[in-house]
Amino acid sequence: MFLAKILILCSACVLISATHTAFGAPRTLEGADLVSAQETLQASLTKLAAGDGPHYRISKILSASRQVVSGYRNDYTVELIDNEGATKVCNVDIWSQSWLPNGIQVTFRCPNEPEVVRSHDA
Repeated sequence: MFLAKILILCSACVLISATHTAFGAPRTLEGADLVSAQETLQASLTKLAAGDGPHYRISKILSASRQVVSGYRNDYTVELIDNEGATKVCNVDIWSQSWLPNGIQVTFRCPNEPEVVRSHDA
């Protein structure tokens, strides 16, 4: 009987740890998920460009991942084109808590530039 209880407890621990990893860890995006992530990035760039900026266009997404947090967070390594036509590789994070006012926070980390954080509504 004791051995059966230990076996059940170990099985529950394995299931809980597998579930935790699946929902908390970043997941690399491919296919339709990558297309959706690109649309999310484009929507944020459009909203920010209509306001205080920054003003970027997407040249190419090099990688993207999504993590379920309080809302979700997309992390991109992306080639961006600025207003002057210069291309730069930046890390862009979009943290979406769409139920909050201005619940989309976009962070730009580009080489040799200060980090830029902007928020907009969904």
